Amino acid sequence: MEMTVHYAKNADADVDASYLRNLPLIKLLQQEPVNTEDWDVLLSATPNGEDKLLWCLGYVGALCALDATDFDNWFIYCLTVIDSALEACKIESASDERKNLLALGLAVRTFNFSANPVTKQLKCGDTLRSAGEYVCSEDADIFAMWYVLRALTDYLRLNFNENLRALTSAMGAMNKIRGRYTQIVERLPKIDAC
Repeated sequence: MEMTVHYAKNADADVDASYLRNLPLIKLLQQEPVNTEDWDVLLSATPNGEDKLLWCLGYVGALCALDATDFDNWFIYCLTVIDSALEACKIESASDERKNLLALGLAVRTFNFSANPVTKQLKCGDTLRSAGEYVCSEDADIFAMWYVLRALTDYLRLNFNENLRALTSAMGAMNKIRGRYTQIVERLPKIDAC
């Protein structure tokens, strides 16, 4: 009796590649330092012509960090993630204002506000306000700005009467970037299990 055996390579190589591609996300969720070289595999998967920084931030911000419970501390941590992403993408001239915008955008996108809502005691409230006024041109900045404005409107609503003018301005800014934000999101990497 003749027997035919069918086989294929096991999943070892794919598991390792998946781990390395997801390493910045894994480290972010565990609040570990994200090193510059941790972005290498993800950057190598960036489509031709795509904004590398946007690709990195879109991917690393795909999940909510449920263990992050203090937004001010989370923002400070996200600043370190942004610094490593900027270095990995070889962006040397980012201003502090841009770094704050990108870090706040990442922090807002990945923070669990349903369990830990924005309060009036937010220590980075002034930074949030000034980030909401940043003039954006890059896709990564527009992407971050959407989330910054979302958090800013929630923060300003806590003292509605005092902040009505700023709140109206923030909502108008959100409306202006909505179309471009939607186009940007459609290009972002999708996370898969393999």
